[in-house]
Amino acid sequence: MDPLFERRELTRNVHIQSKMLQKNMLQPLVTQLRMNLEGHCSSEGFIQSQSITILKYSIGRSNYTKGGIDYEVTFQADICFPHSGQVFKATTDMKSKIGIHALLPPLKILIPRDLHIGNQDFETLEIGKEIEFEVVNAVFKQMDKDIIVIGRLRTALKPAPLMPLLHAEEEIKFNTSSQPTESEEKVITITESVEPKKKRLKRKTVEGSNESLKAGTDENTN
Repeated sequence: MDPLFERRELTRNVHIQSKMLQKNMLQPLVTQLRMNLEGHCSSEGFIQSQSITILKYSIGRSNYTKGGIDYEVTFQADICFPHSGQVFKATTDMKSKIGIHALLPPLKILIPRDLHIGNQDFETLEIGKEIEFEVVNAVFKQMDKDIIVIGRLRTALKPAPLMPLLHAEEEIKFNTSSQPTESEEKVITITESVEPKKKRLKRKTVEGSNESLKAGTDENTN
């Protein structure tokens, strides 16, 4: 869930026109609640779109004045209602004489200059920078589509440093199976081979062979 929102349980009286009555009233009640409450502020805060789910509803009571049936419905919804002391992050959108403006839907954030007199970080802050701020106060009325937040600058966030690329050896992959499959794959690393040097054979000495031949001839003569 978005950290701006919290899941809360609410109760409302819902009026359904006679032409909308069905055997199963769950869908007409959800439709009516979403149309009346979602996408703007109620007394509890800003209700996020497509977040309402019904937990239970009472037996309908006839309303002769409006010409339909009234139900008491208990439901859950995601609600944004910033409290003093909460910390959020946002990107600066504009800088004026009043202070720094930022957007974090459904919040419209104002970081007043009066709260940061002599603050060098505030004075040097540029448009488009991500900041961390603390909620001082929140202002809204019913049916408003935004919540105005007065905040105090905590810090200007620096972008994450770029990490150097690590050197990796290149590998060539072959599928060694006769029938290639996605799950079975062998990896063969090809490296440059060096041809071994040929050894030169030593020649027999001529003197040794001549002596053996001479000895054989002498024996034959004797």
